[in-house]
Amino acid sequence: MSPLRLRSAILGLLSAVALAACCGASIALADAPDPAIQQFVGTYTYVGGDAEIRALDRAIDEEVGVFFENGQIRMHRPGQPEVSAPADGRTITWRHPTDGDVFQVSHGVDEEGVLYQRFEGERSVSRNRFVLGKDKKRLTIHTVITADRLPAPLRFKMTYARVAAQR
Repeated sequence: MSPLRLRSAILGLLSAVALAACCGASIALADAPDPAIQQFVGTYTYVGGDAEIRALDRAIDEEVGVFFENGQIRMHRPGQPEVSAPADGRTITWRHPTDGDVFQVSHGVDEEGVLYQRFEGERSVSRNRFVLGKDKKRLTIHTVITADRLPAPLRFKMTYARVAAQR
C-alpha cells in the first residue's frame, strides 16, 4: 500500500471514529432518527484522491513560528499571514492583508503559562492556545473559533515538534 493510500486509510478510520464518538450514541439511542440525521447514517470510504491527501500533507508539514522581538510576539501559522502584537496582552487593530477584515488582536501568556493569540472581529472570535509539552519539544495549538455563521464553536488542535535551531 502506498504511503498516500495508507494515510488515506488512517484518515478514514479517524473520521469514522470521530463520527461514531460524536454522533453514534445519539443515533443509536433514537428510535426514529430525524431524516436530516438518517441521511448520514452509513459507512464511508475515502475517495478524495491523492491530490487531496497531498494538499493535506503540505498543510500539515508546514511549520509554525513563534518569535519574540522588541516587546512583540510574532507568529506565523500554515495558511495564515504573519501577525505581531505586544507580548503583554495589549490589543492592537490588525487588518488581514488578503481579505481586508479588521480584528482586535492580542498575544500574551496566561496565568497557566500558556501562550495565547486572540482575534476578535465584527462577526467572529478565534482563540489559539499554544501549549508546550513537558519536554518542551512539542507544541500543541488548541483553537476555538466562534462566528455568526457557525451553529456551534469550532474546536480543533494541531501538534508540532520543535525544529532544531539553525546555525
